[in-house]
Amino acid sequence: MKKNLIIIIGSLEVGGAEKHVATIYPKLVSLGWSIKVVTLTNKGPLAPILEKAGISVSPSLSIQQHEKFQKLPRLLGRMLRMFWCIKTLVSLFKKSNNTIIHFFLPEAYVLGMFSAKLANFKGPTIMSRRSMRDYQIRRPILAWCEKLLRNSTSFVTGNSQAVIHQLEEEHILKEKLKLIYNGINLEPYRVAVNRSEIRKILNIQDEALVLIMVCNLIPYKGHSDLLKALSIVKNKLPIGWHLLCVGRDNGIGESLKQEAKVLNIGEQVVWLGSRFDVANLQSASDIGILCSHEEGFSNAVLEGMAAGLPMVVTDVGGNKEAVLDEENGYVVQAKDPQGLAEAILKLAVDPAKAKQFGQNGQSRVKAFFSLDACVDAYIQLYESCQ
Repeated sequence: MKKNLIIIIGSLEVGGAEKHVATIYPKLVSLGWSIKVVTLTNKGPLAPILEKAGISVSPSLSIQQHEKFQKLPRLLGRMLRMFWCIKTLVSLFKKSNNTIIHFFLPEAYVLGMFSAKLANFKGPTIMSRRSMRDYQIRRPILAWCEKLLRNSTSFVTGNSQAVIHQLEEEHILKEKLKLIYNGINLEPYRVAVNRSEIRKILNIQDEALVLIMVCNLIPYKGHSDLLKALSIVKNKLPIGWHLLCVGRDNGIGESLKQEAKVLNIGEQVVWLGSRFDVANLQSASDIGILCSHEEGFSNAVLEGMAAGLPMVVTDVGGNKEAVLDEENGYVVQAKDPQGLAEAILKLAVDPAKAKQFGQNGQSRVKAFFSLDACVDAYIQLYESCQ
């Protein structure tokens, strides 16, 4: 069996899909796969992880081209960038007919499949959808293009039963659909961490209650809901509590900081930006939270479980497939600060229950969402393409 694979993705910035790629594919290289990653924009900070594993990472645009297109009027710059990406991909696909092409995320899929058709590519193609289809409302042209192209692929993967169900509703043939849950590397969570030292660096006392939410600062992630929820119970939480917000600022950071101040919790919220020591931060925390309005299947939830955190998540996407309500956390309705506040308070005032939920979560993530299980699922998928 030929083990040649090309991954097409927007970039390798720090995000859920990008971290997934950077985690999974070094494992496949160690199993004899030859892998090339092509980004539609810049490489991004996760590229060195792949390159260290022997994976070639190539942007469709050079830095100079990217800067040149950014200086143009927005629509013209975007059109020229898309044209250049397609030109690059067509050239690549013409040389790659014995290769499996795997597209991550809608834009990469649409541009990639269009390029494959122009190149008359005859090899297997795979589309991975990693979120619910809410993006189709915001980007109707992209959704229309996806609808035209998606049945041309060999397989379509989803990372939760919720995503798979939506793909079925879109009339994708069942034999093309594959469920592949995210898998995380559990090794960082097996290493004992010095909670006191980490908290000292953050200027947080050892006995303080620490909540953590790991996701980029994007409106649909629900940070504003969380701030409102904490303002409701701020006087009922243990004195000295803190919230750690970990993630890249996608443009709403200042407004969130201002909202926290208005709600009189600005001193309790620590904005940490994008970090590579998430496992340590989670291991130094007490409760994990993800209150997004839409989700496919969150690595951050699995990472929180691996760290032994009881989780509070919203009932969107695959969240409740990872967090079982009242077993390893609480599942609440999205956009409901009151419900979110009540769930947080239940864990905050009952350390014994929080500890048991955390232990249950660790057992669950080891049993169902390990990196090895995820890698095995991808290998089975790729072997079925041969």
